[in-house]
Amino acid sequence: MNRTYRIASSVIGLAFVVTASVVWRPAGSETDGSSRSAADVSPDLSQEQQAEPNGNSAGDTAQEAEQYANDQASAKQEPQWQAITDHVNASRGPEQPIPFNHRFHTTDLQIDCMYCHTGTERSGSGIVPPLEVCMGCHRVAGSGLPPVETLRGYARDNEPIPWKWVNKLPEFVQFSHRAHLRNGLECQACHGPVQEMDRVYQWAPLKMGWCLECHRGEPQDTDVATTHLLSQSVEPIAPADERQSASYYPRNIDSEYSKFRAPTDCAACHY
Repeated sequence: MNRTYRIASSVIGLAFVVTASVVWRPAGSETDGSSRSAADVSPDLSQEQQAEPNGNSAGDTAQEAEQYANDQASAKQEPQWQAITDHVNASRGPEQPIPFNHRFHTTDLQIDCMYCHTGTERSGSGIVPPLEVCMGCHRVAGSGLPPVETLRGYARDNEPIPWKWVNKLPEFVQFSHRAHLRNGLECQACHGPVQEMDRVYQWAPLKMGWCLECHRGEPQDTDVATTHLLSQSVEPIAPADERQSASYYPRNIDSEYSKFRAPTDCAACHY
């Protein structure tokens, strides 16, 4: 009797447990896996929130959405293609036949100014890089880029590139690059931050008053002297002949210009 009672009690208890598990099973635990608990869903939600914390990384307005699209396109663009785009979109400076980006070459590629403008430190005038200098790199570099292929076309046809003037002085003004570079003047002093220019533009006014402001300035520690300081202690140079009056402007620019850093007489800049 006791054995029969125990067996019956066990069967009734087992049936109760099974019934309770079916009745109290959570609604989100169906065997088809269509739903998950909050703990299972939260990691995915946090990842989405990290990717788009505001719920809309493209912006809430049309302008923000456009800026977002442009930023995404720029991020995927190769630096050389981005340099071409930046040159074309630049708002200052003349549009050139080839979109040469100075910032890309000087800042990104770390090419020295004198590598392309070689000879300027020895010349009375600035040197525009000849086509052969460009082809020294671009016979190999830049294949497939439209500007480089245009450059190679000029070289193949043996035609000079028709660059447009950026810094041009009047014909009656003489300016010696050699003299200024020899006295330690940086290119940026007259040409501005070329290393930041996607398209080169005229940075300085290049007017007579602007030049004289520098020539009349107080000398730095590295300067030799200026004309107005020399005049306090040195007698004017006797004229070589009747064609030139007494002045501090050196007649032999090759050998004597470094002795007189900044002349202010008319003959210094005008023929």
